[in-house]
Amino acid sequence: MTINKRWQFRFLLFFGFAPLVAAWVMIGTGVGIPAGTSNHGELMSPGLVVPKQVNALQGGRWGLVMIGDHCEQPCKDQLVLMQQVHKSLGKEFGRMQSIWFKYEDHELFPAENSGEPDSVPSRVTEEMSAWLTAHQLPNDDYSIWLIDPLGNLVLRFSPGTDGRDILTDIRFLLKASKVG
Repeated sequence: MTINKRWQFRFLLFFGFAPLVAAWVMIGTGVGIPAGTSNHGELMSPGLVVPKQVNALQGGRWGLVMIGDHCEQPCKDQLVLMQQVHKSLGKEFGRMQSIWFKYEDHELFPAENSGEPDSVPSRVTEEMSAWLTAHQLPNDDYSIWLIDPLGNLVLRFSPGTDGRDILTDIRFLLKASKVG
């Protein structure tokens, strides 16, 4: 069975340029392009680098951070959620450091057992709170913040975000990142 040269050319022309034309139409009309993103947290604008003291607390790992001075029930729920998400990471557990900034102090999960006194000043909570306020970000609603190992603020998970959604976002980022 032989194919005429003219048909062979048409066949190649069609299958070579048809995807190009289809892509052009998709871009022009927006048909077939997803409307939203797949992340569940609020993506922060690039260039938001947290204070150095907060980055030092992370110890070169990803950070899950929450600020809560007076811990009532909503704060306690968020703390439990943050710890459950961290524990659910499985083999990636060591790549994450959870930090709770509370009134004039902070608490790490898992706790550091270095045996040496804390080298991070106790004013780090005030600095983080002031930093969020200076960047017009909420600091009093018990949001969980995700910070990369380089100190960049990446995602904000507002109260009410499901733990599975937070875990999905974190696993995606840890899989994509070789840092931390």
